Amino acid sequence: MTTTMPRIANNALMPEPKERHFKYAVGGAVAVEVLLVLGLIWYGHSTPPVKAVKPKEHVIAVQMVTLPQPPPKVVPKPLPKPVPPKPVVHHVTPPPPRPHPKVVIPPKPAPTPPAPPVKTVTPPKPVPMPAPKPVVTPPPAPPPMSAQQTASLMGRYVGMVRPIIQQSLRVPAELRAMGLSGKATVEFEISPSGQLLWAKIIKPSPLGAVNRAALAAIKKGGFPPFLKKMPKQNTVFQIDVKVGAGSN
Repeated sequence: MTTTMPRIANNALMPEPKERHFKYAVGGAVAVEVLLVLGLIWYGHSTPPVKAVKPKEHVIAVQMVTLPQPPPKVVPKPLPKPVPPKPVVHHVTPPPPRPHPKVVIPPKPAPTPPAPPVKTVTPPKPVPMPAPKPVVTPPPAPPPMSAQQTASLMGRYVGMVRPIIQQSLRVPAELRAMGLSGKATVEFEISPSGQLLWAKIIKPSPLGAVNRAALAAIKKGGFPPFLKKMPKQNTVFQIDVKVGAGSN
């Protein structure tokens, strides 16, 4: 009775053909590498080192040579100018001059002096006599106005000025609101043409708004010229100005 166990064991111990070829290839490759490394080491020890060749130095010889100085320039001397020969002068005696005929010139007659001019006497111009100025007799001075006439004219003019001042008067709002009123006496000067010259308050009101309103109404001006018979000179007037709720 035969058994198959030993054959199976032998097959298990022996490598397969593919694995055997792989091992041979690896072993061969390792051997080749070792041989190459050993060859390189041997070649390095056996080859002598190459010496570096230095380049040859080129030496240039320089020799200093002193050149001879150039000869000085010779400036040629100018040749002397030739002297022209002196001309030969032949002296010839001229013939004696012939006598010129004498010409007798009569003397010039003396000039007759001019006759003196005749002076004409012009008669003097008549001086015009100034015409006598006409005697202008000034007009007789008007008789002096009496005090009553002057006062009457001033009263008439003040009667014309007072409404103008009242029309120019503006009552302040605080006086209207509180129902207050007051009076201020204003003094001012007017020229004969009606121009206001100055103005001031001589009797003020205890309310400042009344004083300001009265003075502003005077300064607005617009007064007429003086009446015909009034004196033609600046005149000072005094007027009482009432300012309050019922004044305007």
